[in-house]
Amino acid sequence: MAENILLGALRRYEFYSYCSTFIKTLYDTVTQDLYGDVHWEWSYSNTNSYAQPKSWNTNLNSIANQGTITAKNNNDPSLFFTISMNSSSYTYGSDNSRGSYSKNYVLRTGLRNNASTILPDLYTNLGAVTEIPFHTMDYNSVYSSEYRSINTAVNVYWKWSLFISENYIFLFGEPQTNLNLAYPFRMYLGRVKPFEEEDPLIANDNVGIFSHFPHGLIDNDDELKYRAGRGYMRSSRNGTPNALYHFATSSQVPSPGVGGRFFISPFYVWHETEGARGEFQGIRTAVLKDASKYPDGSILDLEDERYYVFHAFNQAHPATNQQFYATNGTAYAGQPYFFDSALLLGGGQRVLLFEIEKEV
Repeated sequence: MAENILLGALRRYEFYSYCSTFIKTLYDTVTQDLYGDVHWEWSYSNTNSYAQPKSWNTNLNSIANQGTITAKNNNDPSLFFTISMNSSSYTYGSDNSRGSYSKNYVLRTGLRNNASTILPDLYTNLGAVTEIPFHTMDYNSVYSSEYRSINTAVNVYWKWSLFISENYIFLFGEPQTNLNLAYPFRMYLGRVKPFEEEDPLIANDNVGIFSHFPHGLIDNDDELKYRAGRGYMRSSRNGTPNALYHFATSSQVPSPGVGGRFFISPFYVWHETEGARGEFQGIRTAVLKDASKYPDGSILDLEDERYYVFHAFNQAHPATNQQFYATNGTAYAGQPYFFDSALLLGGGQRVLLFEIEKEV
């Protein structure tokens, strides 16, 4: 274990894992003695069928079960997330005599409490288009005539920073290997704080899952689909379940920090027809011109607000669309995306700011 930090209600953990060991290592991290998570009740299974990789053309098992984890909020049991690791693959030979060829490690997720039934409901309701890739692949690996007989999945080694509060779970992964295919991994699972009061019937469904790879990629010719962050919420304003929303920040201009001048941006959650609905609850971002004054792990106190500072690892977005194979055999294209851009106007250090209580 690299680090555990307990700061009031905020928990920060650091750990390392491969794609194939991610789920189990995450579970071991949040359930450890003394430093375990106090906000969520966690479970783990290595037998859940949604984490059992199967070749898309034969439905035969390809590799071992990759593990499923759930998190149930201690204050609100309806706030519930499921994460299953899986791997897409193709079997060259209907009887599996020649083995399967792994393509991509992916996550299947869910955002509902289905009682005793553990399933990644976004995947079961909407399909493989909701899967989140751990890495992409180059053009030739996807479209080569020999794609069926090539292993393209890479078991990337990751450094993880995990932040937990009563309202969210946030994962930030930095690839340590295969940097040409693995981009920084980010995933927010939690509440969306609305900008306006909402109908009580859907107010508690202001919950979403947003990742570094835009969800719902169907139309690759629509720039908004692949060059903007996207995720799913439990319900739209009009009650539509599993609604797709975009998210974006406005944090490219560096904050000088002089005279208390800090330009802090929410993660705006918005819809092309509804407009802005809310923001990630408790997480914001900024660019610091002089990061030496606020190193990683320091506290930024702005009188009315107080933040824990995390230095975010920057990596330029790829120049062209990237592809990954989902478990249904479809090659989806998109851009790894979480901030406005990896380009910082005037330099500086991008930081994530996690709100903490003033009395800590």
